[in-house]
Amino acid sequence: MGIDWFAFVTVALVAVVSACFVVAVYSVGLRFWSAADTRAGKFTVKEDGTIGPATAGFPNPQGASAAVRGLRALAVACFVLCGVVVLYGIYLIVPQFH
Repeated sequence: MGIDWFAFVTVALVAVVSACFVVAVYSVGLRFWSAADTRAGKFTVKEDGTIGPATAGFPNPQGASAAVRGLRALAVACFVLCGVVVLYGIYLIVPQFH
């Protein structure tokens, strides 16, 4: 009885790469969501470079602009992609699903 080292290394590499992928895509989704909030006027950038809550003009009664809706759609797409990757990993791990 021996260990199949090639299979072990393959599984380890796929696990590390997929974990990094999920973290990176989720981070990009958070960045898109934050950019949408800033564009919507929910937050403002002050003179010293810090970000704070908007003091005037929020919420915008005219609704969200096309850029805000696009950024939110990209953020949601990133979150959905993360969920799909995680569910696919669970599908591969649990033998009853095959």
